[in-house]
Amino acid sequence: MRVSFKTFGCRLNRAETAQFEAEFGTAGCEIVPFGTEADIVIFNTCVVTATAEKECMRLIRSQRKKSPLALLAVAGCAVQTVAAERLCSLGADLVIPQSKKDTLVSIILRHMGIKSLKDSEFTPSQNLSRALLKVQDGCDFFCAYCIVPYTRGQPRSVPLDDCMKKAAAFITAGFSEIVVTGCNLACYCHGATRLPQLLAELASLPGLGRLRVGSIEAGTVEIEVAQLMADNDKLCRFMHLPAQSGDDFILSRMGRRYSSGMLAQNIRKIVELVPDIGLGTDIITGFPGETKESFGNTRAWLASQPLNNLHVFPYSERPGTPATDYEDMVPPAERKARARQLIALGNELKIAYANTRVGQRNDLLVERFDENGLAHGWSGEYLPCAVSGVQRDRLRKLVAFAPERADGGTLSGAAS
Repeated sequence: MRVSFKTFGCRLNRAETAQFEAEFGTAGCEIVPFGTEADIVIFNTCVVTATAEKECMRLIRSQRKKSPLALLAVAGCAVQTVAAERLCSLGADLVIPQSKKDTLVSIILRHMGIKSLKDSEFTPSQNLSRALLKVQDGCDFFCAYCIVPYTRGQPRSVPLDDCMKKAAAFITAGFSEIVVTGCNLACYCHGATRLPQLLAELASLPGLGRLRVGSIEAGTVEIEVAQLMADNDKLCRFMHLPAQSGDDFILSRMGRRYSSGMLAQNIRKIVELVPDIGLGTDIITGFPGETKESFGNTRAWLASQPLNNLHVFPYSERPGTPATDYEDMVPPAERKARARQLIALGNELKIAYANTRVGQRNDLLVERFDENGLAHGWSGEYLPCAVSGVQRDRLRKLVAFAPERADGGTLSGAAS
């Protein structure tokens, strides 16, 4: 039986899809690329923006026309925001609510007349170059622009033992990098184990190449995680702290839990602990009420911080969130213009940081080879790399090299 997936949105969705692929493989199914002939097509949806939701709906309708005999199943956040009746009218045969998402594979197999999974150990999907370890789901921060708490529910954490067993299976399967992911990682809590303790346990696993941490909400556990990075070289020297704005009025209006000054102070502590760390952030431009002055404050704040990876996007109304009802909306054209300014600033910051890594030992995780034989992937600091002299059998492995140059923020050199 052939199964294909279309996964939208965040890394957490990709981690869940990888889990489903592994379970279908355990059941004896064949995973095939989306768009090829399949008996089962699963949409793991995203509705973080209204545009994302519309694209999910469009592809479900299109796939129904292309695959009239296939079973179409819909899961993910769209199930919480779009009526099941509408999803079925677009072509879905099964709509799997978030509360039952963990049993998606069993639900679909039962629907197909297969009573149970094969009794065998978890075997990770090989469709990714980095292992995605989901340790947490849900969020209760309720930021004014975000639909996620309404679609994924309250925070829930995967038990420590389960995290360790799955991480060990990834290592056995040959993955050199494990990415720890969740809806709101800072909320991880199982018994007395919080995120820093979980990371320390994972970093102690025999055979682990390196451990990468997903986005961490500012003002939570970032200092403790930085201390762990300083003490343990298995952790990638990169941290993503989604600021969203550098203006205190806008931060308050967004419902964020910190001020720009508090975040700047925490960033200084992080850099003191890990001087060569790569730092990323998310920024929303044109949030309701963002004046030219408040945007200027954000731009100045970003320019003053040791950040090197900016993920910038213009504000997009997401029906169902408080911000949609705010007055003093910023015109869409102005939102985009401000985003372009910060994207340009981000490119400058990235290039400047990459230049500091030239001549410094780095480890590349090989994700692909180009037509010239160069290995491409990411450094521990989350910089793109292009490295010569790497054998083809090193795919998904770590390769040491000392960058000879930084071309537009990409580290280049030869394997050691």
